[in-house]
Amino acid sequence: MTDHITLRGVVGTEPRQNAGSSGTLIAKFRMVSNERRQDPETGQWADVHSNWYTVSCFRAMATNLLASIHMGDHVVVYGKMQVREFDRQDGTRGFSVDIEAMALGHDLRFGVSRFERVRRAGSEEGADGRTHQTTAARGHNESNDELAETGWSEEESGKEAEAA
Repeated sequence: MTDHITLRGVVGTEPRQNAGSSGTLIAKFRMVSNERRQDPETGQWADVHSNWYTVSCFRAMATNLLASIHMGDHVVVYGKMQVREFDRQDGTRGFSVDIEAMALGHDLRFGVSRFERVRRAGSEEGADGRTHQTTAARGHNESNDELAETGWSEEESGKEAEAA
């Protein structure tokens, strides 16, 4: 049985690349989610329990993962979860929890992220086989001093404000 689950946690290993038996690109990493509690007497926060997951991505998502996510990043993962049972070398039974990611991204509670759209097959491609649509190409302001422009006309922005 496969369940869908959303998790947030920290990338615990540098993502690595594999090729499936059919040549499909696969990228995997280990992720940890921690339960934290505050001690009422001291006010200090402490990790009280950790869960480890193996997260797998396939094809284009694997390529994007390898270019975007690194060990130590805070991420949010949505995907299909499967608990697997296995035999250890010492004869005991073990369990692993595997997530086949359907969506994956940085957890913006811990930092900023920049999205770069990748176009494939049938689009104008760059030398590396991909076309990047940069922030500037979308008409956004790149200044660190100001927020990005919406791209809406003044008239449309006024209508939005009135509606709110």
